[in-house]
Amino acid sequence: MSLPRTRAAQRLDELRESFDSSFSRPPAPRQEPGEALLRLRVGGAPLGVRLGQLSGLHLLPRLVRLPGSPDSLLGLVGLRGQLIAVHDLAAQLGLSSGEPPRWLLLAGGTRRVGLAAAGFEGQLRATREQMRSGGGSSSAHPLLSTSVLLPDAPPLPVLDVDALVRKLLEEASAPQQGR
Repeated sequence: MSLPRTRAAQRLDELRESFDSSFSRPPAPRQEPGEALLRLRVGGAPLGVRLGQLSGLHLLPRLVRLPGSPDSLLGLVGLRGQLIAVHDLAAQLGLSSGEPPRWLLLAGGTRRVGLAAAGFEGQLRATREQMRSGGGSSSAHPLLSTSVLLPDAPPLPVLDVDALVRKLLEEASAPQQGR
């Protein structure tokens, strides 16, 4: 014969269950202020790239060059069973390619695009107050319309990776003239 449960006993059971279930839930994601950016070196100049616009960063695997391709298309790489066209980021931005590319940035959705950069110099977080539109220079490339203000350093231009990927995919889909 069971005794009727009191309201206090029911509340005690609820608290016990809540306490026990708190150990089975994953911890809440830590919210750090600002946006994560990768700091790269492209054409001898520093460049920021939003981490949220990338799907990967790798050491540049062996490239297979394509005969007759434009200079800005470095070639193809095989990565995880997928062939990816790799473009020279310095050439896309109109910068000189003094250093050989060593890093591969992956971007794009189902149609991935590879962007090659010479150097990877770390990661930083930029707050909304540090991000400035306009790039700070009248000669800035249209894909570098945002910059990050850093203490004791010149503004760091930030590449719009999504716009560059759209441009590259449109160029690849456009009918070729002169063939």
